[in-house]
Amino acid sequence: MNQLPLSKKSQTFIENLRVYLFSCGKKTNEIDEITDELEVHLYEAEKENKSVEHIIGNSPKEYMEQISGEMSFDVRGWAKYVPIIILGAFSGIVLKDIVFGGFQYSLVELIGYPLVCIVLLLAYMWTFRHISSHNFSKAKEFFFFGSASFLSMALFLGLMFLPNYIDSPIIMLGYYGNLIVASLAITFLIGISIWSKTIVSIVLPFFYIVPEYLVGFTVLSAGNQLWISSIIMYALIGAYLFFEIKRTSPSSEK
Repeated sequence: MNQLPLSKKSQTFIENLRVYLFSCGKKTNEIDEITDELEVHLYEAEKENKSVEHIIGNSPKEYMEQISGEMSFDVRGWAKYVPIIILGAFSGIVLKDIVFGGFQYSLVELIGYPLVCIVLLLAYMWTFRHISSHNFSKAKEFFFFGSASFLSMALFLGLMFLPNYIDSPIIMLGYYGNLIVASLAITFLIGISIWSKTIVSIVLPFFYIVPEYLVGFTVLSAGNQLWISSIIMYALIGAYLFFEIKRTSPSSEK
């Protein structure tokens, strides 16, 4: 991995390109190769007092789209990642529900949660891709992440109320059943953390549980507590995922 002294503008573009290509489902090793090569080109250009635009043109978005179009989609990688992401998210949700009341799901919910996770994964990937390919202000970035968070909240809340309108079997567990499922969920989340060499699978359940727990001490109504804790939770998740990708990009280590 190159460690070349680049201007802040060049570093930012490389970071954004990595986020864009990753959110397009490209292979990590190919992303590394592309960004390392671009880093060299930008370094050589800056030594000759040339701007970033001399290499990428006047439209960063078009350049990113061109690079992405020349790369293949990582089918095998995402076929592995998506189930892990869904199971990890569901483990966090189950752990939260066990903490606040126990494992009790309708068949509609058990089917709906994976579907919602897939929709939200696609929504957040689009959000990352859109933000990284445009030079938005922090306020606009916050708006897009806020929109994705609102979508998350709306889908999960809708899934919570859906069993009221669709009759389906209810699956409930007793004390030992809850203990076993909670242990399995914690073990799975820790396993993901070790496998991925990140703490994201531990941090996200923290975001699931702690906001609702703390808001529970307020004098707000139960409905307001749910809305506020959900907004805080999804805002934290969106911000964490974005800044984690930024932090782990090579150019941010310089």
